Amino acid sequence: MSGSEVTPAEAKRSWTLLVFMTIAFGFGFGVQSGLAPTFAVTALGLPREDLGLLEALREVPGLLTAAIIGIVAALGEVRLAGLALLFVAIGIGATGQSSDFWSLVACNVTWSIGLHVWLTVQPSLTLSLTEEGRHGHGLGLMNRSMAFAVMGGLLAVRLFGESAGYGWGFVAGGVAVAVGSAAAARLPGILGGGIRQRLVFRTRYWRYYLLMLLDGGRRQVVQTFAILILVKEFGVEVGAVAILLLVNNALTMAAAPVVGRWTDVFGERKVLSGYYALVCCCFLAYTQIGSLSALIGVPREWCFYGIFALDNLLFTASIGIQTYLRHTAPPEDMAPSMAMGLTWNHIAAVSVPLAAGLIWAHQGYQRIFLYGIVLAALSLAMCLTLPRKERKP
Repeated sequence: MSGSEVTPAEAKRSWTLLVFMTIAFGFGFGVQSGLAPTFAVTALGLPREDLGLLEALREVPGLLTAAIIGIVAALGEVRLAGLALLFVAIGIGATGQSSDFWSLVACNVTWSIGLHVWLTVQPSLTLSLTEEGRHGHGLGLMNRSMAFAVMGGLLAVRLFGESAGYGWGFVAGGVAVAVGSAAAARLPGILGGGIRQRLVFRTRYWRYYLLMLLDGGRRQVVQTFAILILVKEFGVEVGAVAILLLVNNALTMAAAPVVGRWTDVFGERKVLSGYYALVCCCFLAYTQIGSLSALIGVPREWCFYGIFALDNLLFTASIGIQTYLRHTAPPEDMAPSMAMGLTWNHIAAVSVPLAAGLIWAHQGYQRIFLYGIVLAALSLAMCLTLPRKERKP
């Protein structure tokens, strides 16, 4: 692996450090993911409408990612990565002290600011350290490390969550991410493509922007509301949530490098088209939980578990959106273009939770997934417009 203007030895060492930072982040985020749904529903007793509003407000920093990156671009990608993890650490660590809706919002927005900067610079740094023609595999390996670490955080919640309580549990997650933030100081400052322009919006990246927009809505339907639905509608407790997410991350850890290689070999068009076609099938299955449960003779929540696990496994294919940009944009455009892509992503990520919360409250959770089929079908149509073999302009 080779980074821009770094020796092979420095690139290898930088890859190891980036993996360590990703693991530290993943462990903390795994703790947060395992504790947060039941904390919001059982400890604070938030109603359905507030859950939707909470998620929408949490995603506002994602909507502003391009502007945030633009303001602090002069720091460079390495320092941005360390600063991002520090914000995540503070936000997660303080979450357990929330006593009402608005204090929880403040914590969520704090870690969300860091999360969305991290989601911009970490893939950019990863791509700068991977060889030409192996970008999908490199992202897959990094995603496997992330999944492994999230599993560790979820396992910690399963084993110690009840005895430690929400307060100490969130603190442990925050401390783990803070360790990753400190490791950023050892990365060479010249890594990455260099954010030479504070904001990048280029019409030739229009497919990337629209795919990010549609994928933002798809992710919110599943990653936010599926777990909340299990807790609110099926009465699933924190231990079961942790085990479910643990299984999902084990599947991701196994599949991510494989799907990354498929993306390198077959191209983004084929992999992403198959991905969204299967997402349509999963969303349809969510709306038929009762019928499927009766058909196969298992409790409804177990049927939901199975669909949710398959649905989350499909997320590994979404790295094709990032590798498509890598084939389209020069290195200096990568980080600011990913920031702009996340901004587009969060136009949907902010609006979908608001709408989904109201739909859930007044029409039932099944309608959320019916509308999700529309998003997935539009994404599939967009994928069919991708070039069969992308090249740098």
